[in-house]
Amino acid sequence: MSAVVGFLTQGAGMVLGFLVALVPLIIVHELGHMFTAKALGVWVREFGIGFPPRIKKLFQWQETEFTLNWLPLGGFALMEGEPALEEADSGVVKEKTPEQLAHEAEAQRHSLFAQSPLRRLPIFFSGPLTNILMAWLLAIGIFIPARQVVISVVAPNSPAEIAGIQPEDVIVSIDGQTVLGAQTVIDFTAAHLGAEIPLVVRRDDVDVELRLTPRVNPPQGEGAIGIGLYEELAPSDAPKVPFTQSVALGTRAFLDVLKQVVRMPVDLISGVVSLGDARPVGIINISRLGYETIQLSAESGTLIPILQLMMNVSLSLGIFNLLPIPALDGGHMLFTTWELVTRRGLSPKLQARIAQVALGLLLLVFIAITVMDILYPVSLFNP
Repeated sequence: MSAVVGFLTQGAGMVLGFLVALVPLIIVHELGHMFTAKALGVWVREFGIGFPPRIKKLFQWQETEFTLNWLPLGGFALMEGEPALEEADSGVVKEKTPEQLAHEAEAQRHSLFAQSPLRRLPIFFSGPLTNILMAWLLAIGIFIPARQVVISVVAPNSPAEIAGIQPEDVIVSIDGQTVLGAQTVIDFTAAHLGAEIPLVVRRDDVDVELRLTPRVNPPQGEGAIGIGLYEELAPSDAPKVPFTQSVALGTRAFLDVLKQVVRMPVDLISGVVSLGDARPVGIINISRLGYETIQLSAESGTLIPILQLMMNVSLSLGIFNLLPIPALDGGHMLFTTWELVTRRGLSPKLQARIAQVALGLLLLVFIAITVMDILYPVSLFNP
């Protein structure tokens, strides 16, 4: 009985993790498309939360119906000229009034594929761009709360041990510079190899002044100082982090993750990253990680674990959708760029057929990733 309850709890938790880690970011992606389309004069017929069948119409803004749908897999922005997800041709030809004909003519002028390529490109690009910008804002949000840098381990015979540093010491400052994050220590150390530097650590609520010299050529597996670091939230009475510093630290963290994602194919080919470490993570593992970050956030009393996961997922969504694959935004941008260069575009129907084939191939890849998620689960608790 307990096994059944555990299975149901895990399943419900993964659903919650999916709703937290993925659905809001997909909706943000579609909002980027919608607002850009409206700004450029393209009508958005429907903005759906979830996928059909429809539960109900929530409200209407301008020409756009906002709807709630049964399949909670994200959302969509249906633009004029695109086939509706629920439309079916009844085969019955109805006579139209002059008002209906005039409305259809106006709708045609505001349809997606009636626009020039230069007007369509930003519409396709805006969804991925919104995800990338969201990842940057989330990274900044991670660094708004004050945090402290704690020593996790001290290597034997290292400069840290010789200076008297101990595990669980908190690094308060380095050469008079307040330490706001682990990156502060890493950057300062890298810039002062071989030079003696003063630092202050807090031990049992007492500040201790120490001096050490980072090694130029440390032993393999050890850093210049010979310590391990981790971050935790600072006490409530700690000084607030200046917002400009939060922006700088968040931007640095965002660019580091962006660099890792962009370099992944090169690192994979060169052997820097193993195939196992580089394999894609699907919905099941993202949902599992989402549930575990919710647990971590509840235990720590902070949203930082959730923000970190959402930052990584949002950035990955943005970059993935920029790939020049039909059925993705990058594929639409590829077709539109071809039309812009050659002055001869593919018809919307042909683009739709190509996208359907690509979508079928993507579905096969999705199934393969899902099987890998089941066979090789990823967990924060059991890395």
